Amino acid sequence: MSAVLAGAAVLGCVAVARTPEGGPRTAVVVAARDLPAGHLLRPGDLVAQQRPAGFAPGRPVHDPGEVSGRRLAAPVTAGEVLTAGRVLGPGLLDGRDDGARAVHVPVADAGALAMVGAGDTVDLLASTGEVLASAVTVLSVDTPSGSGGLTGVPGTGGGIVAAVDDRQAARLASAPPDAVGGAGLVVVLRGSPSLR
Repeated sequence: MSAVLAGAAVLGCVAVARTPEGGPRTAVVVAARDLPAGHLLRPGDLVAQQRPAGFAPGRPVHDPGEVSGRRLAAPVTAGEVLTAGRVLGPGLLDGRDDGARAVHVPVADAGALAMVGAGDTVDLLASTGEVLASAVTVLSVDTPSGSGGLTGVPGTGGGIVAAVDDRQAARLASAPPDAVGGAGLVVVLRGSPSLR
């Protein structure tokens, strides 16, 4: 009987060793308190802990410094492990001066979107040829929807997000409507296209 009990004890130890609790541990970051969506994360909001790797969620944040100064995409509760999906990426204007503004502008020629990418410097012209914004940086380019939009019709060809100053933003907002009633702009690329 004692041999049976001893064997059961050994099997129990082996079973525990095979569970995530007995396996390797990993560093995770947990919320120190309930935090709402949109909250700007500061060091006091987060606590670093060691948890069993088998119980850690996918893509956990491993160090509070990785996400300090970023905003939450969704609320988290106290003790919840923070994952990369819960934190918003850096803003489009991060690293730019305080006077920079991000503006989305429709592009008259959908083909123009294929020649520009984030980081390129472009001029934005009205359909009349008037330069509305010169030497602006492209922050992002619309992803084609594949819906078969009409080339040259504003609003169907897509557009870009550009970093502009207040004066350029005002000029773009008051761009004269073209023949079809939109405000599609002509994009003129400066220098070499970014490598993609």
